Amino acid sequence: MKVTRQAYRVLIVDDEKETRNLILAYLKDKGFQVVAIKDGKSALDLMKVQTFDIAIVDLYMPEMNGIELLRELKKLSEDLQVVMVTAYGTIKDAVECMKLGASDFITKPVLLDHLYITIRRIMEEKRLKEEAELANYYKNLSHLDDLTGLYNFRYLMIVLKKEAKRHIRYNHTLTLAMLDLDNFKEYNDTRGHEAGNELLVNIAHIFRHNTRNCDMIFRYGGEEFIIVFPETTQEEAEVVAQRIRVMVEASLDTTITIGLASLPKDTTSSKELIDLADKAMYWGKAHGKNQVVIYNEPMSMCR
Repeated sequence: MKVTRQAYRVLIVDDEKETRNLILAYLKDKGFQVVAIKDGKSALDLMKVQTFDIAIVDLYMPEMNGIELLRELKKLSEDLQVVMVTAYGTIKDAVECMKLGASDFITKPVLLDHLYITIRRIMEEKRLKEEAELANYYKNLSHLDDLTGLYNFRYLMIVLKKEAKRHIRYNHTLTLAMLDLDNFKEYNDTRGHEAGNELLVNIAHIFRHNTRNCDMIFRYGGEEFIIVFPETTQEEAEVVAQRIRVMVEASLDTTITIGLASLPKDTTSSKELIDLADKAMYWGKAHGKNQVVIYNEPMSMCR
């Protein structure tokens, strides 16, 4: 069976001329673009000016052995798929090669059909991995805010609903922070939208560096942000929120007001949780700004 897609480029590195030429002729007949080299140094020189999809490397060669060459090839191209070939290989050799990034390890005399199947399997696995990574990239892209790189509103609705159910089921506490930049309109009007966008990016940076890996940060819209603190009481979240508020005031020419609400203490509804944190935040706006406010029932009348 011939290669039907754009031909893969194969580099053969083997000091045995007969083996080299045998594999070269076979793979060319199968539709691959093939270059055969007799030593590691020449292979490395070639790799610096040409690209290959896969390399077939003899383990035992003079001057530079296959393991040394494998290590250097991977430095030049992490994407290069490498098949190690040897007549005297051991399990230890195979393990060492795999640790260094080899895709497979086969023995001499080389069964050409087996080599072909191995190459096709490796390249198919590489293709599937690339497609999966690309799909995951676009999936993540649909969940991210273009400007700040934080999660977006759409993803907030998915995550918060799921997290709320989990916390309520196990009677655990989740706290949500609504954060809003003070006087952002004036900032934009006096300094321009580009400066305003830069401020939002810098704010996002402060959020990331003052929260835990398990905390989830979202751009809610405009200059409003939400941080979801799983397994966190209001008092614990307040400590983090105060640290963020102080850092914003000290690092940037602006201030921020933060409202906190939690479930199941304040509500068991994920949508209402956002609303209550929002009310606490607006109460803080109406009473001086630049502060952290924990929701209580009288604040429901605010806004």
